[in-house]
Amino acid sequence: MLDDKGFFGPYQYPLWWLWLLLGLLAVGLVVAWYVFVVLFTRRRLPPAARAALRRQNVDPVAVRTKYLALIDEVEAAAASGRLSDRAVHSRLSLLLRFFVHETNGVDTHVMTLEDLTESRLPRLAGAVGQYYPPAFQQANPGDPQRAVRTAREVVTTWD
Repeated sequence: MLDDKGFFGPYQYPLWWLWLLLGLLAVGLVVAWYVFVVLFTRRRLPPAARAALRRQNVDPVAVRTKYLALIDEVEAAAASGRLSDRAVHSRLSLLLRFFVHETNGVDTHVMTLEDLTESRLPRLAGAVGQYYPPAFQQANPGDPQRAVRTAREVVTTWD
């Protein structure tokens, strides 16, 4: 038997540093898992409360002015021929969705036409419904001037 007290240091085991590294990595993965679980499973505010928080700092006049200017840009691009009729309808649909999102806090920019119809936003649903056929069908080019008038009407009369 050996004359020491029975303690063998880690340097006597082959590849001891590899086992230490693997152990630290396993502990790191467990800690990362707990961080992930805590961050992604915590309770979030309901959509209505989130919308109320977003609306607190909104200046309706500034938002309305901004979107009317954007609609004017789309009209000018259509008049100069830089935008096709389809592009005008698509862009106005997107502008109105973002306008309502900024003013009301509703995530309208990710809603389908059916979602908009079921929501309590009939004017937006009507305007976007008017833009859908010209935007998605080549046979129905639509009227860009009417689309611009509708977009201006929705923005100026929005509460």
